[in-house]
Amino acid sequence: MHYKWLDHLAVAVKSREEATATYKNILGMQLEWEGQSDGTGIYQAFFHMEDGHFLALIEPMSPTNAVGRAVESRGEGFYVVSLAIDSKADAIKELEANGVRLLNTDSTTGPAFVHPRSANGMLIQLAERVGDHMPPRESNVPPEADTIDYKWIDHLVLAVNNVEQATATYRDNLGMTLDHTGESEALGLKQAFFRMDNGRLLELAEPVADTGNPVRRALERRGEGVYLVALAVGDMAQTVDSLKARGAQLIGDGAQGGQVFIHPRSTHGVLYQLVQRD
Repeated sequence: MHYKWLDHLAVAVKSREEATATYKNILGMQLEWEGQSDGTGIYQAFFHMEDGHFLALIEPMSPTNAVGRAVESRGEGFYVVSLAIDSKADAIKELEANGVRLLNTDSTTGPAFVHPRSANGMLIQLAERVGDHMPPRESNVPPEADTIDYKWIDHLVLAVNNVEQATATYRDNLGMTLDHTGESEALGLKQAFFRMDNGRLLELAEPVADTGNPVRRALERRGEGVYLVALAVGDMAQTVDSLKARGAQLIGDGAQGGQVFIHPRSTHGVLYQLVQRD
């Protein structure tokens, strides 16, 4: 299976208008495009990253569609990650042969999806892309001067109950490329890292500490699924100062190489980690 890049991810929100204001004014993201998808029943707002990829906010048009049900049952937060592939038809054939549960396979135009039950709680969209780069998208929103330089979506961390079993699922069933495994005593995690063609990562994380581990608390509250989204920035100190000035609630300050997170209360339910990249 050939996963080319992390295409985009979507955050389910109750109000696109309210969430868009938060992501623009508090997080300092560049709003690229707004619209709606009548076929999927969602209102959308796309925020541009430096590398051309996107973070999307999606509001359900109806409380009874898939996004509406997710917001009703789990609240606002991470909804889906879109991974670029060469051929939807080939991907469906290979994944079904591996016993992966898929959704929307009969659609002639829309993408197919990997059911969360086949991906340790994460809904995966399979986006057919031609070429080696993200296709350009025309903006219908004027550029903003006062924005934070978010370079790209660096990686996702998926909280799992058993990293060995989850690794087998992602390697053998989903066909992802395992980069390396390890254990962090400082974080209290057993980890496995899967790499996309463009270098972006998916991390599986199993907590090994019995108490006090935030990943374990997340598993106990919500079960397996996406724990955090890491965003690459060019200047950590400048980004932290800007976010504080905008009123974002941060965890950590990045001093002496420490980690920095944006609290889900400031993001409509998503824990973001900031990582400095050149």
